[in-house]
Formats: sequence, structure tokens, C-alpha cells
Amino acid sequence: MMKKKMYGLAFGLCLLLLWQGIAMAIDAAYILPSPIQVFKHLAENLPELMLVHFPITMRVVCIGTLISITLGLFLAVLMNLSLPLEKAIYPVLVFSQTIPVICLAPVFVLWLGYTEKMRVFLVVVMSFFSITVNVFDGFKAVRKENRELLKTYGGDRWQELIYLQVPTALPYFFTSLKVGVPWAIVAASVAEWFGAPGGLGNYSRIRMMSLDAAGLLAPLVIISVTALVFMALIRGLEGLVVTWMK
Repeated sequence: MMKKKMYGLAFGLCLLLLWQGIAMAIDAAYILPSPIQVFKHLAENLPELMLVHFPITMRVVCIGTLISITLGLFLAVLMNLSLPLEKAIYPVLVFSQTIPVICLAPVFVLWLGYTEKMRVFLVVVMSFFSITVNVFDGFKAVRKENRELLKTYGGDRWQELIYLQVPTALPYFFTSLKVGVPWAIVAASVAEWFGAPGGLGNYSRIRMMSLDAAGLLAPLVIISVTALVFMALIRGLEGLVVTWMK
């Protein structure tokens, strides 16, 4: 495991060096700033980014993720309990993901205005699908022998859900969070480009208008690190909850 991490760090360092070399060759910071320039801007403006803009983005991410989890679990349970509902809901879910959400963002602005509701709505639309589909697949992954054994002992449909399907679906649920939470952070930042009083995406947009490419990229570093931290937290929580998979 440590060897794989070292390979990853070495590859990442090589990419940074390549980026630095290309930036120095171009010598136009407004087109391609070097990593040093980006991290310098980040260091100089870290208090503003973390104390002013970061909380605005994280508030939208947290609210949107909680709604996505609630909605995703609700739809997964509905489809699991009723075949007609599965046939009605599942195609709509799949169709909803064929439309680029970024293209619909202006429509969301038209409906909800430049509000926090618009940004939360965009986060939900981009995040809930993976939760719904993964949890539903987890429900369906229960072994046939286990179902038959439970029925032999007189278990009903709800007992099957609680004692067989929920434990089987838990690893799938955590997998969906590993996909959904980073998407939620990206969605919140993208939504802020369309209008927000603050936030990391709004900061990037303002810096772009000033041709400050280093300032545009600096919030992306925070977004990436935040996504990695959330991933690590989800993995840790998964290890505490899904103990039978160790």
C-alpha cells in the first residue's frame, strides 16, 4: 500500500514539474500560471478564501448532500418494494442523467433566481442519482439462498429488507457517497459561477474577469483537497460501519 502511495506521489510531482516547465516556457501568467504562482496566491489570500468563501460553498454542499441522501434512499426503497414503481421511476432517473446539468443551470437560475436554493438544487440533481442507483443495486445483490432461508423461517418482506437487504446495500451506499460528495462540491462551485454573494466558484469567476489566472485556479486547490478529505472521512466511516467486509 505504501509503495502504491509513493508511486502516486511521484507521478503527481512529475505532473507539477511538467506544469511548471510549460508555464515558464509560455511566460504568460494570465494564460497559464505556474504552480508556484498558484500556491503563492493561495497563501496570500488563504484567510479570505477559508473564512469568507469556503463556508458559503460548504453550506450548499452539506444541505445539498443531505437532501440527496434522503431523496436517493427514499427512491431506492420505493423501487425495491414495488416492481411497478421501479419500472416507472428507473427510466426517468436514467433519462435525467442524459441531459448535461451544466446546460440546465441557466434554467434553474430562471426558475429560482440567483439564490442559495438554486445552488442547492443543482447539487441535488448532480448527486442523488448515484446514491439511488447504487443503493438499489445493493438491495438486489442479496443472495437467493439467503432470501429462501429467511422465508423458510417465516420472514416477511420488511424483515428481508432490514436483515438482508440493508446490510448488503451498505457498502454500495458508501460507494455512492464516494462518487456523490465530490460531485456535490464541484456542483456547488459551478453553481456559484452563475451567481452567488460569495463562495469558491464566485471567487474564481471574479478573478477570471480580472485575468488573474492564478486566482482563478487557487480555489480549485481548496476544492480538490476538500474532496480528498471528505473521501477519507467516508472511507473511515465505512470501516467503522461495514465491519463484516474487512
